[in-house]
This record gives sequence, structure tokens and C-alpha cells, in this order.
Amino acid sequence: SKISDTEPRYSFFNYTHAADDGTDASVVFIYTCPPGSKVKERMVYASFKKMVMDAASQAGGFEVAKKLEASSPSEITPDMIEEEFHPRQEQKQAFARPKRPGKR
Repeated sequence: SKISDTEPRYSFFNYTHAADDGTDASVVFIYTCPPGSKVKERMVYASFKKMVMDAASQAGGFEVAKKLEASSPSEITPDMIEEEFHPRQEQKQAFARPKRPGKR
């Protein structure tokens, strides 16, 4: 991973994924803040997160589609990003009524 695992970081990732009408490219904002980093760094990065996203969107002219936060860069996986854009649908089962007790 190119993201530091010792210091907080902001990252923008251009993610290409399947959409209803073909493929779509979306910008993902990733904020990583390792627990071993300095407290002052963590506070500064956490407080400026919104301003960085706004400035990047205005200067770059793009819209951030998803925002991800992790305590370690290793937590950000392709499967995690895919799950954000295409969540798995859970199958709900109807309530199974219990069988009545047998005759005694």
C-alpha cells in the first residue's frame, strides 16, 4: 500500500465500477488514521477533513461519491470499496411458526 500506516492521510481514489448503463467512474475519499500516530496529527487531520474534501472538489471539479474511514490502510480492500457501491442484499425469511407440541 502506498498510504502510510504510521501517520494519518487523506486519499482520493478514482474507482471504476459496473453501473446499470455500463461502467461508471466515481471518486472515493479515504481517510486513514492509525492508532499509533501522534495525537496532535490525529486531531488536525480529523478537524480538516471536511475542508480538504470541499477544496479538492472545487479545485478538481469532481464530486466525492463515497467517504471511507479506516484506522489502517490494510483495512481498505477492493472488496470493501465494491461493497460500498453495491451492497449485498440480504434475503429475509418469513417467520417460521413453531410446531405444536405432540399429544401426551
